[in-house]
Amino acid sequence: MEKREERRDRSYRYGKSARDTHLRVVHPDGALDCVCERSVWYFAKKKSLGCRCRKRARNASPKLAVSLCHGGGERGLHPAVVERIDGKRLSARWLKTLRSGIESDDVELV
Repeated sequence: MEKREERRDRSYRYGKSARDTHLRVVHPDGALDCVCERSVWYFAKKKSLGCRCRKRARNASPKLAVSLCHGGGERGLHPAVVERIDGKRLSARWLKTLRSGIESDDVELV
Protein backbone atom coordinates (compact mmCIF):
# COMPACT_ATOMS: atom_id res chain seq x y z
CA MET A 1 0.00 0.00 0.00
CA GLU A 2 2.95 2.35 0.42
CA LYS A 3 3.43 2.75 -3.33
CA ARG A 4 -0.22 3.63 -3.78
CA GLU A 5 -0.10 6.15 -0.95
CA GLU A 6 3.00 7.79 -2.42
CA ARG A 7 1.40 7.94 -5.86
CA ARG A 8 -1.77 9.52 -4.46
CA ASP A 9 0.29 12.02 -2.53
CA ARG A 10 2.25 12.99 -5.65
CA SER A 11 -0.97 13.28 -7.68
CA TYR A 12 -2.53 15.45 -4.99
CA ARG A 13 0.51 17.73 -4.78
CA TYR A 14 0.69 18.08 -8.57
CA GLY A 15 -3.05 18.79 -8.75
CA LYS A 16 -2.80 21.45 -6.07
CA SER A 17 0.11 23.12 -7.83
CA ALA A 18 -1.65 22.98 -11.20
CA ARG A 19 -4.88 24.35 -9.72
CA ASP A 20 -3.05 27.22 -8.02
CA THR A 21 -1.25 28.09 -11.26
CA HIS A 22 -4.52 27.93 -13.21
CA LEU A 23 -6.36 30.15 -10.74
CA ARG A 24 -3.49 32.65 -10.59
CA VAL A 25 -3.13 33.00 -14.37
CA VAL A 26 -6.56 32.30 -15.85
CA HIS A 27 -8.79 33.61 -13.05
CA PRO A 28 -6.87 36.41 -11.31
CA ASP A 29 -10.12 38.00 -10.13
CA GLY A 30 -11.20 34.74 -8.45
CA ALA A 31 -14.33 34.08 -10.55
CA LEU A 32 -14.35 30.44 -11.67
CA ASP A 33 -15.83 29.08 -14.90
CA CYS A 34 -16.91 25.81 -13.36
CA VAL A 35 -17.33 24.29 -9.91
CA CYS A 36 -14.92 21.54 -10.98
CA GLU A 37 -12.02 23.98 -10.88
CA ARG A 38 -12.24 24.09 -7.10
CA SER A 39 -11.15 20.48 -6.84
CA VAL A 40 -7.50 19.49 -6.69
CA TRP A 41 -8.34 16.17 -8.31
CA TYR A 42 -9.73 17.94 -11.38
CA PHE A 43 -6.19 19.10 -12.18
CA ALA A 44 -4.41 15.94 -11.01
CA LYS A 45 -4.35 14.51 -14.54
CA LYS A 46 -4.57 17.76 -16.51
CA LYS A 47 -2.29 20.65 -17.34
CA SER A 48 -2.95 23.88 -15.56
CA LEU A 49 -2.55 26.00 -18.71
CA GLY A 50 -2.81 25.25 -22.39
CA CYS A 51 -3.97 22.12 -24.07
CA ARG A 52 -2.98 18.53 -23.44
CA CYS A 53 -4.68 17.05 -26.45
CA ARG A 54 -2.68 14.85 -28.77
CA LYS A 55 -1.94 15.84 -32.33
CA ARG A 56 -3.47 12.65 -33.63
CA ALA A 57 -5.10 9.59 -32.15
CA ARG A 58 -3.55 6.17 -31.99
CA ASN A 59 -3.91 4.12 -35.15
CA ALA A 60 -5.44 7.11 -36.94
CA SER A 61 -4.37 8.33 -40.31
CA PRO A 62 -1.44 10.74 -39.88
CA LYS A 63 -2.94 12.94 -42.60
CA LEU A 64 -6.05 13.65 -40.55
CA ALA A 65 -5.82 15.95 -37.57
CA VAL A 66 -7.90 14.68 -34.66
CA SER A 67 -7.98 17.39 -32.02
CA LEU A 68 -9.53 20.82 -32.21
CA CYS A 69 -6.18 22.47 -31.58
CA HIS A 70 -4.44 20.78 -34.48
CA GLY A 71 -7.17 20.99 -37.11
CA GLY A 72 -5.10 22.14 -40.04
CA GLY A 73 -7.66 24.65 -41.18
CA GLU A 74 -11.04 24.19 -42.75
CA ARG A 75 -10.17 20.92 -44.49
CA GLY A 76 -9.44 19.00 -41.28
CA LEU A 77 -6.07 17.85 -42.59
CA HIS A 78 -2.66 18.09 -40.99
CA PRO A 79 -0.99 21.43 -41.92
CA ALA A 80 1.91 19.69 -43.69
CA VAL A 81 -0.52 17.79 -45.90
CA VAL A 82 -2.42 20.99 -46.74
CA GLU A 83 0.81 22.70 -47.79
CA ARG A 84 1.86 19.71 -49.90
CA ILE A 85 -1.50 19.67 -51.71
CA ASP A 86 -1.29 23.42 -52.36
CA GLY A 87 2.25 23.03 -53.70
CA LYS A 88 1.22 20.28 -56.10
CA ARG A 89 -1.68 22.40 -57.36
CA LEU A 90 0.62 25.37 -57.91
CA SER A 91 3.17 23.32 -59.85
CA ALA A 92 0.39 21.72 -61.93
CA ARG A 93 -1.00 25.16 -62.86
CA TRP A 94 2.51 26.36 -63.74
CA LEU A 95 3.13 23.34 -66.01
CA LYS A 96 -0.27 23.78 -67.66
CA THR A 97 0.50 27.43 -68.36
CA LEU A 98 3.93 26.53 -69.78
CA ARG A 99 2.43 23.92 -72.10
CA SER A 100 0.03 26.50 -73.50
CA GLY A 101 2.99 28.25 -75.15
CA ILE A 102 3.86 31.06 -72.75
CA GLU A 103 7.50 31.62 -71.83
CA SER A 104 8.51 30.63 -68.29
CA ASP A 105 9.54 34.20 -67.43
CA ASP A 106 6.08 35.51 -68.33
CA VAL A 107 4.12 33.09 -66.12
CA GLU A 108 2.36 34.83 -63.22
CA LEU A 109 0.55 32.63 -60.76
CA VAL A 110 -1.16 33.84 -57.61
